[in-house]
Amino acid sequence: MSYSNFKYCPFCGVDISQNQLIKFCPFCGEKLFKNDQKIEKKETDDLPMQDNLVLKTLIVGNNKEYEMNLDQYNRNAEHFIQSEYYSIILKDAPNKQNLIRKLERVLERDYFAIRLAIDNIPNIIIYKAKSDDIIHLSKIFREEQASISIVAGDFNNKPALDEIFHTFNLQEQDIIQHIPRSLWVGDKICGIFSNTYHDNQEGLMIISDKNIYFLPNEIYTPAYRWFVRSYSILSKVIMQENRLEFICKDSTITSIIFPEKKSSLDAYECIENMIQVAK
Repeated sequence: MSYSNFKYCPFCGVDISQNQLIKFCPFCGEKLFKNDQKIEKKETDDLPMQDNLVLKTLIVGNNKEYEMNLDQYNRNAEHFIQSEYYSIILKDAPNKQNLIRKLERVLERDYFAIRLAIDNIPNIIIYKAKSDDIIHLSKIFREEQASISIVAGDFNNKPALDEIFHTFNLQEQDIIQHIPRSLWVGDKICGIFSNTYHDNQEGLMIISDKNIYFLPNEIYTPAYRWFVRSYSILSKVIMQENRLEFICKDSTITSIIFPEKKSSLDAYECIENMIQVAK
């Protein structure tokens, strides 16, 4: 067995001890040397498998780039149904007309009723449907890149802000209070990040167990006031320096910029924790 000549793993970028006999990276399991293939396979097979989430750390210049692949996580999430009935809260629909036409084929509601429901985002678009129906309906929302939260059983459709946000300062409170409370139904908030930027607007990034949100500071406008992306429509989350990039399955990319690298890493780890908990 050879000593490692690598300071960092060439595959995932993690630091590698210089004083131990190793043949594969203890973090990602990739072998560092070409010899002893049979023994190497046995040892890597003993490593814990991350079948719901693929994490990579790449070296880009002098910086580390973190990449989270959500494809396998979302494939597993399609089989989450365990309750008798579920509700779907619609948070965003980039192509409303397409979504209306598809829902018109499967819902016992006419075009105008569905159009009214989708025009009044955020709202409860499906209320207490059977689990088999929810599986089919959730696929329609994913196909149209719509962001949703799926809630099992009974729930409070008008939660108090202090039930949702346990800690937030006066500036954050002022922004959040001007957003429809139904936007948070079905979500568990795990992180709030101030002084972030999206599309040249400063605001709050909010991370939940189901969605990524951005609320601009300029809230007194009639325009669509929030950005949201569900994990179910994301393919990857990439962090480099003080930026997070969210890559959707339709290949669209959205960036959120943080005031410093530590904040972006904290947000990345917050998303990672939510994904791991949801396995």
